[in-house]
Amino acid sequence: MNYSAIETVLMTIHGIVGACVVLSGASALLSKKGSIFHRNSGKIFALAFCLMAGVILTTGLLASSLISTLGITYTALAAYLVLTSWATVRTPPATLDRFSYVAPALACSIGIMSLYWGGMAALGYAEIDDDIPVAAYFVFGGLAFLTAWGDVSVVLKGGLVGVQRLARHLWRMCFVFYLSTATLFTGPGSVVFPEDVRGSWVLMIPELSVLALSLYWLTKVLRNKYGERGLRKSEQGG
Repeated sequence: MNYSAIETVLMTIHGIVGACVVLSGASALLSKKGSIFHRNSGKIFALAFCLMAGVILTTGLLASSLISTLGITYTALAAYLVLTSWATVRTPPATLDRFSYVAPALACSIGIMSLYWGGMAALGYAEIDDDIPVAAYFVFGGLAFLTAWGDVSVVLKGGLVGVQRLARHLWRMCFVFYLSTATLFTGPGSVVFPEDVRGSWVLMIPELSVLALSLYWLTKVLRNKYGERGLRKSEQGG
């Protein structure tokens, strides 16, 4: 398949930013929680994913054939999760910033967009690639509404403290990192690997490792075995 000059540039930028997302996410997940390296890796991950969202938006405007509506939905939801996760640890405990009041409406907008595109595809009013499952639209839409409810509950509580605050930050960042890893190794991004490797169990190792580590840290936090010292460090800078 031949690509135009602008398509080649966008795909190259996409690949570079995607690599930054995966590498910084791995650094944050594997590093000591609360350390300077962990906080800086997390910041790079958040910034890189926000940049990725800009790349996806630009691609949708200039080269729509390269990005699907599901890809736009996924990126919008993931960027929202990253921003709310980052804001959680950037805001002092038991306080709310302005973004806290905007977040539920933003999540609902993403949910509505996802359900609309999914409905159009299911009813045959919109064409999608054969390898795109229609159900994925409804999964992302449902997740967007669930997270919107979570944001509303945070507002009603006047903010979060302690373990709940750290757990919210952790699961949202880890979930986005898992999706990013899965996209690269077993999803559309797997085209960068040799054909004889694509679809093999070898490429499942990275995403399964991310899932296992994410569940490990989340379980440890929820059981309050993380330690007050580590908790305070993480809350100070995320």
